[in-house]
Amino acid sequence: MRRPVSIAALAALSLFVGHAAQAAEQTQRVDGVSVDLMEDAKTAVDTSAFAKKPPYKIATLTQGPINGWGLTLDTTLAYLASQDKDVGDLIVVPTQASVDREISAMENTIKLKPDLIILEPLSSAALAASVARAVAAGIPVVACADGVEGKPYTTYGDVDLYRAGYEAAKALAEGLGGKGNVILINGIPGVDAAEVWKSAAEEVFAKYPDIKIVGNEYGNWSIPTSKEKATALLAANPQIDGVFGGGSEGAIGALLAFKQAGRAQPQYATVSPLNGWLRLAMEEKVKFTAWPQPAALEAKYCFEAGMKILRGEPVMKFTHIPEEVITDANAKDHYVPELNDDFSVPPAAPLDVYVKAGFGRK
Repeated sequence: MRRPVSIAALAALSLFVGHAAQAAEQTQRVDGVSVDLMEDAKTAVDTSAFAKKPPYKIATLTQGPINGWGLTLDTTLAYLASQDKDVGDLIVVPTQASVDREISAMENTIKLKPDLIILEPLSSAALAASVARAVAAGIPVVACADGVEGKPYTTYGDVDLYRAGYEAAKALAEGLGGKGNVILINGIPGVDAAEVWKSAAEEVFAKYPDIKIVGNEYGNWSIPTSKEKATALLAANPQIDGVFGGGSEGAIGALLAFKQAGRAQPQYATVSPLNGWLRLAMEEKVKFTAWPQPAALEAKYCFEAGMKILRGEPVMKFTHIPEEVITDANAKDHYVPELNDDFSVPPAAPLDVYVKAGFGRK
């Protein structure tokens, strides 16, 4: 298990692959909202064919505890399973954020014949065939924090990622009064979520003729890389009024770059905020809006959906994880001082569970 380190050390979260990708087919949108997902949120799935008597054998396939988001997800899933008397065995399969490993792990897990698979798909396209094979073999699959192309899963729980990026960028544009120079510090090029958030922000800013994107870089969901990219953009642009961070690592890197350069902090918009972003934003008194992709709540809703399936209760094809927007005005209500910078807020288990998992503040 990775030992979390502080943002001050700039070693935390070198790759935040926890920003799960949503399927490319979800492209019909109205004001940033995915129409397809909202329709699925109204569509009930008959799970009677999957109903079984406990104890249940459940397998979880996730990116693993390679960063704060992943560790938050895994810790919460393990806690929820330990508290449910109907869960007999929990098979934990971390895939180290490797799509190839996840495909192989899915095939091997199917052979183990678990009663349920909770899957964090690292690629909406690459995992489609494996998910379809699992369901065909009588194993229900809960897609958690990402969809899968063709929707072969039994149910899917997540936020609307495009909407998160869209609304965060919209808040920044409105906060700037519809004018100014902005920079984007995105995630990993080619990874669905990074491209989704980037595209959403670009769509918003294109609607404001007086907003100019003066920098559009990939920070690889790495704080040091994001800081390096932001530092270069600062040198090239004497006036930067706003920063869009496609993942809070991008926002954190930019904030640190502005601080190091002695430049006045701009306004910020970001998605999937970490505890460390809230701490730094409050310390530096920056104005910001952050739309969530909360790892613990993803785990909670996906686990609960899985248990409903095994009990033969209907579930929706898509469960929309609640989105509580965090801003500079309410950041103190969401910051968890007992936990370190890596934690993905908010918690969905007792705090001591996360402290024991390595999230304790030193």
